[in-house]
Amino acid sequence: MKRVSRHFGPAGLALIILGGLGYAMAPQFPGFYVIPWALAALALILYALFNPQAVRGVFFSRSVRYGAGSAFSVLLVLGILVFAAALTAKHSARLDLTSDRRFSLAPQTLKILASLPDEVRVTGFFQGQGAGEAAARTLFEQYAHASDRFKFELVDPDRNPARAKNAGINRYDVTLIEASGRSEKISKLSEEILTNAILRVIRPQKKVIYFLTGHGERDIENEAKNGLKEVRDLLAGQNYEVRPLLLLRTDKVPEDAAVVVAAGPLRDLVDQETEMLDLFMKQGGHIFFMLDPETAPGLARFLAGWGVRLGDDIIVDKMSRLFGGDYLMPLLSKYADHPVTRDFNMASFFPLARSVSAGDNAPAGVKVEPLAFTGQDAWAETDLQRLNAEGKAAPDEGQDQFGPVSLAVVGTVAPAGVRDNSGQSADIPQGEGKFIVFGDSDFATNAYLNLQGNSDLFLNSLSWLAEESDLVAIRAKDTESKPLLLSATQARLVFWLPVVVLPLFVLAFGLFILVRHRREQP
Repeated sequence: MKRVSRHFGPAGLALIILGGLGYAMAPQFPGFYVIPWALAALALILYALFNPQAVRGVFFSRSVRYGAGSAFSVLLVLGILVFAAALTAKHSARLDLTSDRRFSLAPQTLKILASLPDEVRVTGFFQGQGAGEAAARTLFEQYAHASDRFKFELVDPDRNPARAKNAGINRYDVTLIEASGRSEKISKLSEEILTNAILRVIRPQKKVIYFLTGHGERDIENEAKNGLKEVRDLLAGQNYEVRPLLLLRTDKVPEDAAVVVAAGPLRDLVDQETEMLDLFMKQGGHIFFMLDPETAPGLARFLAGWGVRLGDDIIVDKMSRLFGGDYLMPLLSKYADHPVTRDFNMASFFPLARSVSAGDNAPAGVKVEPLAFTGQDAWAETDLQRLNAEGKAAPDEGQDQFGPVSLAVVGTVAPAGVRDNSGQSADIPQGEGKFIVFGDSDFATNAYLNLQGNSDLFLNSLSWLAEESDLVAIRAKDTESKPLLLSATQARLVFWLPVVVLPLFVLAFGLFILVRHRREQP
């Protein structure tokens, strides 16, 4: 029996390997690996019982002692590495050195991630090892690094068809966002689309934006150049609900109005309508005025009562010709230090605009501040008859306002209420009233919305009015591709130096050391 037991040791080792192969090939069938491992344990026990001296010699030999010391050193190094990896996983830092910041999230996204009320779970259904899966993983990792409440998982629908079916996914490249019992699916993945989807699931209800109608305003359903269809779609993507509002058919501004927008009215509002807007502002309402030159003089008088001066002029800016515009498309590149334009460093264009500035007769409790300015070379032309008839303009000292010309103002109405000159309190507002006035509405139309920073400035203004401070930031932009172009000589150098010259140098140096070593030996 002792002679036979010598074969139990090798047989036990062979059965361990056989069980490992069975587990790797068919883990769903325990018999393929449990039975071999059980027989291996029995064989090794019998070997140890009948050959105790051999076992003792194996465990106490010099090679085993040295091997144990080496194994301990390896395990110690591995433990240090695991500890360092765990430490960096909890306290990691990233540095984006790309010129276009393609591996950095936009400030808007970072603000939203920093204020997530609940955990957001994102599941991306992408085909394994595909380009879409790699891009999604990179983007999701940036979000997860910015917030511990952002959790993501990538699922291959081919490997997990039941998971895809339960989620209602029937095609590739679909992302499911879940939070607070609500879910959203997106079929196209980018930072802007993903951030908007997160907003839709973390906010219990949409805020309503009303656009005034009935006075020749820009139409939110119009897809032509002078329409606001793109603005409506943009606001819908920011989780707003956009509705038209005809004040003549109601006795007050709807109570669910987050912001009322007057987008380029051509005719004046009747007294009943301006009274509604006046009361709405006093009660803490928020209004966004975009008023073109030579239109709606009654609104200019209405806003004058709130401390806003609308110029009866047209801004001329010769610098616009350098950017492909004409003289009547002023370029705005200087902004006030205000939450709407803080850290805003993009130029914006306003076709055919008028000056808007803070007046001297603002009621008590109302604060009006300039928001955006033209450059030094612009001026507000007041000789409109000559400009319209002859198409000529020149700055006149003492008549025209020289640059920088204010083209937008922002105002707030204190919650304590607006008081008249006698000191009597008017209607007490429910909160702080807000308003923004731009001297142009063309910049938000379909033709110009996506020109430079126009859409960002519009969205920032409306977000501030809607008291959505987390949306006041520059929106994500597509990264710019900057390929490295090499000449034929440079391409040959790039190939020969690392692929041929450097390896040959290392080989030659090694041969030199070998020959020298042999010559030095006796």
